Amino acid sequence: MSEFVCAKVEIQETAATIGAQREFIPHAVEAIKAARLDIERQIRKDRFFLTTLEPYAPEKVSSRIIERMCEASKVAGVGPMATVAGTIAQGALEAMEAAGCTNGWVDNGGDIALKLNEPATLEVFSEPGSASAFALELERTDGHIGICTSSGRLGHSISFGDADVAVVMAEDAVLADALATAVANRVSQAEDLRTCFSDFKSVSGFIGGLAMYEGSVATHGRLPRIIEVEHRADRLTVHTKMSSSKYLGAQQQRTEVGT
Repeated sequence: MSEFVCAKVEIQETAATIGAQREFIPHAVEAIKAARLDIERQIRKDRFFLTTLEPYAPEKVSSRIIERMCEASKVAGVGPMATVAGTIAQGALEAMEAAGCTNGWVDNGGDIALKLNEPATLEVFSEPGSASAFALELERTDGHIGICTSSGRLGHSISFGDADVAVVMAEDAVLADALATAVANRVSQAEDLRTCFSDFKSVSGFIGGLAMYEGSVATHGRLPRIIEVEHRADRLTVHTKMSSSKYLGAQQQRTEVGT
């Protein structure tokens, strides 16, 4: 088997870091391209799919990618494009899995699909200018999982809340992305931390989540051990054309395999 590498790719608006053995990287890249084509095709024939912030079921769906986005958005009560980063990451990981990958991840700007056969550390950075951050100590996974983030204060994503960060772990990154958006939407003040997970506790595939507002934290479900780590801005997955100082502190995550 070839060496494990971390490859950074940019395809139009998509910026991703792919971690896997070298021979699996092209499979992920081709899957990212294919997913983008499916999404662009849907947008061309149905502009509302792009703009709506509520669940939406188009009369004509162009692919399974679009179906998955709409299904997750319905569960979370958000628009289908709220799942786009996680959906692309999930499709890329599944393409590597189909080719035989047993240890790897795709980080699409902080929305991550993972399959791990050894422990890993995943940083969640939510405080620009800080030298440290908190991280999740991940164990090996049975199959794949998704870990996605949203924020009302940082980054480019639309949020109706004011959360420092919301992190969701789910059985895939499509659902995790939708739920992270929905949880962050519900946090506008510290009191909201008490109820931000209430609507999603019974959602099938939702493993666990964390929401933070001005340093106060709420958790739900099963989460890995949380530790403090040194922040490494150089390991963020950031688009070269979008890397403003504000964005560098956004909902980015770092995964280190074997630490």
